[in-house]
Amino acid sequence: MRFRPNEPLTLCFQCLNCYKTYKGEGAEQKALDCCGSFIQGFYVNYRKWGIQKWYGR
Repeated sequence: MRFRPNEPLTLCFQCLNCYKTYKGEGAEQKALDCCGSFIQGFYVNYRKWGIQKWYGR
């Protein structure tokens, strides 16, 4: 993932079964409904402030 200095932080959620990524309104619920599997959330363009953070649930 490349560093883009002018883009805002974007929270994305990814389904860990089929690896589809969802962004925007209701992204977390869409990822949960996708396969009913585990999901992870991460911020795109987080490196502007430091190391990229990954969240799992």
